[in-house]
Amino acid sequence: MSTISTISVGNLVLNKATPPRKPRVEHYLIPSYQRGYRWTELHVSSLLNDIDSFMNSRKSTDESYCLQPIAIVKQLDKDGYTIWEIVDGQQRLITLFLILNYLGQYSYKLSFEKRSQSEEFLSNLNHSTYCHDTPDHHFISKAHEIISNWFEEKSHEDMGYKNRFAVVLVDAVKIIWYEMDIKGTQPKEIEAEKIDLFNRLNIGKIPLEDAELVRALLLCKSYEPTSHELLFRQSEFSNEWHEIEQFLQKPEVWGFLTSHKELANHIQLIFELLAENKNSKNYSTYKWFEDTINKANNPVQKARELWNKTKHIYSQFKYWMSDRTVYHYAGFLLSIQKIDIKTLYKESLQNKGVFKSNLYTKILDYLNSVNLDTINYVDNPEKVKNILLLFNVLSYQELIDTPNNRFPFNQYNDIRDTQKWSLEHIHAQRSQDPLKREDIIRKWIEDTLASISKVDSISKEVENQPVVIDMAPYKKELSKFLEQDVIDIEKFNNIREKIIEIFDSGSIHNLDNMALLSCSNNSSLNNAIFPVKRNRIIQLEKEGHFIPLCTKNVFLKLYSSADNQPYYWSTSDKEAYVEAIKQVIEKFKNKKLK
Repeated sequence: MSTISTISVGNLVLNKATPPRKPRVEHYLIPSYQRGYRWTELHVSSLLNDIDSFMNSRKSTDESYCLQPIAIVKQLDKDGYTIWEIVDGQQRLITLFLILNYLGQYSYKLSFEKRSQSEEFLSNLNHSTYCHDTPDHHFISKAHEIISNWFEEKSHEDMGYKNRFAVVLVDAVKIIWYEMDIKGTQPKEIEAEKIDLFNRLNIGKIPLEDAELVRALLLCKSYEPTSHELLFRQSEFSNEWHEIEQFLQKPEVWGFLTSHKELANHIQLIFELLAENKNSKNYSTYKWFEDTINKANNPVQKARELWNKTKHIYSQFKYWMSDRTVYHYAGFLLSIQKIDIKTLYKESLQNKGVFKSNLYTKILDYLNSVNLDTINYVDNPEKVKNILLLFNVLSYQELIDTPNNRFPFNQYNDIRDTQKWSLEHIHAQRSQDPLKREDIIRKWIEDTLASISKVDSISKEVENQPVVIDMAPYKKELSKFLEQDVIDIEKFNNIREKIIEIFDSGSIHNLDNMALLSCSNNSSLNNAIFPVKRNRIIQLEKEGHFIPLCTKNVFLKLYSSADNQPYYWSTSDKEAYVEAIKQVIEKFKNKKLK
């Protein structure tokens, strides 16, 4: 697992974990896939001026100044000692080496995988060895000259300046230490992974630990108080971070807010919302935070402001989850993708009453675009799904307010993004393709006989005339098939179609014959008749599958006023079902928001 921390420049050179080699300093390797040193006067002078500005403005020796991150991978040298391969941050590390060199400070060892002449040149660098015969030598020489001239100017009337700068650099200047985890095991895999990480870092696509980099940046930039207050504030910051992350890690919260499964730190979602102008996928959230803070007139104040905004977004998320109306209305709009999380957050900054009213209006506008009497499976499948989802959501909204009486958007959205939701025909649609495999045929017969074993007859209307159909002959025919060694497939399919027709009540593709079910559960029902589906739905829920409330209710026929035929989906059942949908939606339309 990758880790992120902050360490002083002094600890870049030497720390408790530094191996006992001679000289005992940390070793850093610049790999061959990296270009050479290319920092110009602008880069070098900016680094020196930033440290100088910090040194002159700090109020306490406990304050620290944080530089941009270096990304490293732990390796072992030929003696088995740790050597750090630089994936990103080579320019900064070499410049710090040059500054330490000029100040006469003990420094770390830099090695180059391919450019050995650069390593030797660095080791012996001084005014007399400046060289311009290679790009590396030229830029390193120029950087050292810039450093030398800068310090000469600063110390012209202040002979102690270099010493004070050296103390601040070694002890108070910190760098974000990003130790990256490599998952490959074979040399080629490892090398390819490191190059991929290098490429992504250098176009701004910092990997999943982006949030941890922001955390380190905010900790570095937010504080300039006394020692006691610094420790207190950092502890407070860590506690607040932990509280936010714990909240966002809850499945019911995360599944409501987003379908991002890959984020290790869920607080990253908040940081992405904050990064208002980050309109490029190649511009990392961390880079946006870094640029925003560094370009501010008061970086400390800006860092604190960003953290306060982070906490405010968190408080808004908590409000969405705690207010039953907002939870169900916003959850529905997010699930059918009629609003995104960033727009939802911006709108939630309004007065709470106005916010709720806007959510209500968005749903109302959607309902006004739908005709419940004409939408159907063939022409408007998405609208049918969305209306059935809303029926479920509003049905939960009307239940007593308990933690379990809330629509589980996390489960719904998880199925939407993985298995997908489908429209289940409550009564089977007639199949264009007869069943041909004997094992499937036997399963169909067994399921059907088990489900209609207690059904003696079916009462229905045929051409507006009441008819009572005796089921005994059909059950007898099905039982005979099971006794046969080889089933007559053509004869079976004829009987099967007759049985499906008996349980048919017309309007196969209309709203009155539709229910929400996951694709995987739908496929397990195939074209089974109503009683088989009813039993299977009950069994699926017992097994822990998520069955939407209204889907379960419709197969239990809870919307029918009187049910003398629990195993038959009749015309009156369909009418009662659609009426229940219309009543719930009409109640919503006439709702007065509190």
